Amino acid sequence: MFTNNEFNHHENKTFIFVENTLFVSGICTILIHHNLDARKIDFHEINTSDLNETFFICHVKNEEMGVKSQLLKLIDKNINIVIIKNNIDYKEIKSLLEIGVNGICLTDIDEEYLLYIVKQVQNGQFFLDSRLTNLIIEENTRLLENGKKKKELDSEAMNSLLTKREIEILQLLAQGYSNIQIGSELFISSKTVKNHVSNIIQKLQVSDRLNAVIFAMKNNWISLD
Repeated sequence: MFTNNEFNHHENKTFIFVENTLFVSGICTILIHHNLDARKIDFHEINTSDLNETFFICHVKNEEMGVKSQLLKLIDKNINIVIIKNNIDYKEIKSLLEIGVNGICLTDIDEEYLLYIVKQVQNGQFFLDSRLTNLIIEENTRLLENGKKKKELDSEAMNSLLTKREIEILQLLAQGYSNIQIGSELFISSKTVKNHVSNIIQKLQVSDRLNAVIFAMKNNWISLD
């Protein structure tokens, strides 16, 4: 069970925009059950409420996700926003990333995954549902390889910068694996995976795990084939 003490940025406000109105109460109940300060809120109340809690769950229509995320970021750019939608395409993901949304995931998540998401976001990390990672990588691959001949992978450059374990993890990240899934695949703890991912991000001088994968693909280090 997660508690408030596990969140390093407890003072940050996190708004969870949920497309499916039936899930709003359920998400709020789960967070409260795990001793997190949470409540349901209507979007029009955001400017007038005291906002004493840390988490706010708000029903937002599919077509209004981008506009309302942008409005909220204009109110305070430090506010965290998590989007939970039934489905989403590449263009919308790209648009939400440009707005500064902090987390994006699909609706069909369980309690454990929800808690993992809010923990990641509250700790200042961007979260993208692993089921959406391949969507972005495939689109970037298409753009990169469109009209180009397939080249041999540049293993030498990758090996000179990353360790063997980091390369293994980078390749699994490219397949959309979460930290927990990578740990299970390589028989190491998710904490160890997190440390390796942080090292990869630092070495490649990128902002997050997704951009680490995109960097590797742009430099022809890895391929989805």
